[in-house]
Amino acid sequence: MKKLLIRIGIVLVMLLILNWVYSKWFFEKDLRKHSDIVELSWQVIDDSCRIIYLGESSNNHYGDEESNHRKISDFTADYFPTMKMGDLTKEASHAQTYYYMLKHIPATSAVETVVVTMNLRSFGPLWIYSKLETPLRKQLVLLEDYPPLVNRFLLAFKAYPVKTEEEWNELVFEHWRNDTFSIPNFAWRTNVDWDYGMYSYGWYDANGQRDWDLTALACHYIKTYAFEINDDNPRVKDFDAIVDLCRERGWKLVFNLMAENVDKANELVGKDLMLLFKKNHDYLMQRYGSLEGVTVVDNLNLVRDVNFIDQDWTTEHYYEEGRRIVADHLALALREFYPDDYHNPDSLKLDVGHYFLGDLRTLDKQHPYSMTLMLTADSIRPDWDMVNVAFELKRQDDLCNPVFAVEKHGVQGEKSIDSYAVKEQIQKNDAWDFATYALPVDSVFRTAQIIKLYVHNFSDSPIQIRNLDVSFRPAYLKPRVKAQTYKSADANDGK
Repeated sequence: MKKLLIRIGIVLVMLLILNWVYSKWFFEKDLRKHSDIVELSWQVIDDSCRIIYLGESSNNHYGDEESNHRKISDFTADYFPTMKMGDLTKEASHAQTYYYMLKHIPATSAVETVVVTMNLRSFGPLWIYSKLETPLRKQLVLLEDYPPLVNRFLLAFKAYPVKTEEEWNELVFEHWRNDTFSIPNFAWRTNVDWDYGMYSYGWYDANGQRDWDLTALACHYIKTYAFEINDDNPRVKDFDAIVDLCRERGWKLVFNLMAENVDKANELVGKDLMLLFKKNHDYLMQRYGSLEGVTVVDNLNLVRDVNFIDQDWTTEHYYEEGRRIVADHLALALREFYPDDYHNPDSLKLDVGHYFLGDLRTLDKQHPYSMTLMLTADSIRPDWDMVNVAFELKRQDDLCNPVFAVEKHGVQGEKSIDSYAVKEQIQKNDAWDFATYALPVDSVFRTAQIIKLYVHNFSDSPIQIRNLDVSFRPAYLKPRVKAQTYKSADANDGK
């Protein structure tokens, strides 16, 4: 027995020595080779950054034709010229990756405030079970809380999910088939059910021909965003871990909820998908926005369709104006922490055809009209075929009946008004909600002497309106008309 204990002791001493040797001479080389995200964390201490921005490709992606390639984090740093702000950007990253990046920032760093990107679609199965998870999770093995030598053995024996693309896809399909929606009286049972409904009825062009490209894009919006976030979601657990880590380190924490293309989602799929956008948005705002020491910057509805680079896919990739808008909103939140360091560089100039009226108005019987955008026909460029309109609204009850109005005045004094119901897009009382519209620029629009765009509340119940956002754009997609309203289908028939 004594000899056995001696042998065990010798083995343990040898392992400790091997671990020390590996840690001292080989571990850093392996980290750089297999876990390059740790270099981003090390850079923070080299640069003495007080604010750090953690993001994926939404931070550094730019359009092919753009001359300005600056990141969202770069534009944000412009507002704090006396402070050092750095970024840890890794394509396809999500909350779990950010947690490991933060955990390996040296304790001696100057970091005070952490900004963490929060993508709504990252909570869905299409991202959680992406084929990119295998290389991402491989990068995290050496960063586990075990001795470095143990982590190296775990890496050698592939102690991470090694799955083929088909195996990852099967996990996605399993959730699409089996996860049911908990919303009372909701039109759809599962993601597959909804996807099949859109696929079956779909989109048609102005000539009545089936538009397969638009139908496929609408189906992809459903696949990407048709899910409900709950407490068991893996991303929720990752963001919870980030909250705990930042509290341990004494860091101020800002979650930067990114803008999604709600304009196109509403245009292609409609109110049911917008309901899920808002339900998941509210879950995140309530879960994290109410925590002490945590700020959630809500950008969900801030970026219009014209500023999304990818028009045939779902991403958070923005043109320069979109990146600047997100940065401007984030900087206003950071100003609460650093009021004396904040400086407005006045760099947010809206593109031609984009108008933003940020006023707050209360609309009642005595004052039924919101702020009004007034244009002349010669300000509407020939290549603009669509206009995206969005605004935020708060109502006391559902007795109000506001409309969004497009008022056109002809050269002979004639007047016509197109009105669009607002009520069906607003889901809640005594809280800010938003509405969005994609409207065609018709011939009357082009020939009118004056065009006015505003919200009109003609009910006794008052409402509040703010942030009227109007953006003209070309028709990126072919002319189309929607087919008959599609209905729920049997999930077992899903394609």
